[in-house]
This record gives sequence, C-alpha cells and structure tokens, in this order.
Amino acid sequence: MNQWLRSIMAAALALGACTLAGQAGAQADSSAAAKCSDPRVDRAACLREAAAADQAKRQGTLNSPGGYEENALLRCERQPEGAAREACIQRVQGEGNTETRGSVPGGGVIRRTETPLPAPKN
Repeated sequence: MNQWLRSIMAAALALGACTLAGQAGAQADSSAAAKCSDPRVDRAACLREAAAADQAKRQGTLNSPGGYEENALLRCERQPEGAAREACIQRVQGEGNTETRGSVPGGGVIRRTETPLPAPKN
C-alpha cells in the first residue's frame, strides 16, 4: 500500500473514533441533563458533579462497589473504642441480628442491630 492510501485510512479511522467519542459524550451530557432537570436540584452544581463523576470514571478512580463498605468501616473508627465501635462494625458487615432498609439511590441505607443485654442483677 502506498503512503497516500495509508494516510487516508488513518484519517478515516481517527474521524470515526472521534465521532463515536462525541456521540458517547453527548449521550452522557443528555443523561446528566435529564438527571439534573429536577427543579429541587441546583442544576449548575448537579452538572458539575456529573462532569466530575464522568472524569473520575474515565480515570478509573470512581468508587467501586466495595468502596462503600470500606468507607462505612472507616466511619466506625470514629466511634469510641469498645462496645460502640464493635456495634458499628457489626451493623456495617450485617452480622448478628442486623436489619437493613432503604437504598443509596433512595437517600441512604439504614441498618439496625438489636443486641440483647443480660437482665440487671438486683
């Protein structure tokens, strides 16, 4: 193949890649715009956050599903040592008699653990 034909093919491939990237970016923009169209949400802040999340996703630094539990366990470290911290860890890990309600998209996950205590001695 001569150099001229190679150059044309390379240009066509680059143009196709740019078109696909532009379409993906436009889809992401329209998706963010749809999510940020709620009148209860600050649109500028929502679009800024969507762009930051998209950039983090492209860089591979977006939280993985396991990151949520890791973050919750780090928050347990802020509890006083002893029973409070242990109870926090049990709630996060779902150990014992733990009930979980809600969802992150719905506004948060609520975990409740019931721990039986011995009756006080008279």
